[in-house]
Amino acid sequence: MPNSPLDADPKWRPLDRLTVPPLIRDWLGDPGSLTARLRRHGTFHVRHNRSLVTVPVPFEREQLHQSGRRIALIREVTLMLRDTPVVEARSVLPLLSLRWANRNLAHMGGRSLGSELYRYPEAHRDQVWVRYGLSPAGRGPCWGRQTRFVKRGRPLLVAEYFLPALWSLVGEQ
Repeated sequence: MPNSPLDADPKWRPLDRLTVPPLIRDWLGDPGSLTARLRRHGTFHVRHNRSLVTVPVPFEREQLHQSGRRIALIREVTLMLRDTPVVEARSVLPLLSLRWANRNLAHMGGRSLGSELYRYPEAHRDQVWVRYGLSPAGRGPCWGRQTRFVKRGRPLLVAEYFLPALWSLVGEQ
């Protein structure tokens, strides 16, 4: 992945407004843990690319219902399946969402965010949007899913870009 940050895309749409191939629709609309689903297809690990504390882009602030220039922890990772990059992900974790019992979300390192989001008490998906186009690192074109989660009453945003290699790997099984 290049050193440039993953930019949020303002062209997200609700899944029901797009024509999506059935296999891909199944992955985009899956309410469960992406981490758990990927692990069912082989060796899985997270490559941590970068974390920084900054002001999210306007679209992300809008989706999180944040006004002003509140800062967030931005975390960018690549999910690897059988040592192949299959998902690029960007998480936007407002600092106000990382207090008290949620503080462990700020220290994920090379661990999957999904491993924590689906731990008791589970986060719930508040909103899901999808898009089709190039991934932020220029891979693709690919399908992406952006989800607003709420964990212990606090919002966070996760964008996942499903790289073309994923469909080859899951199609083999």
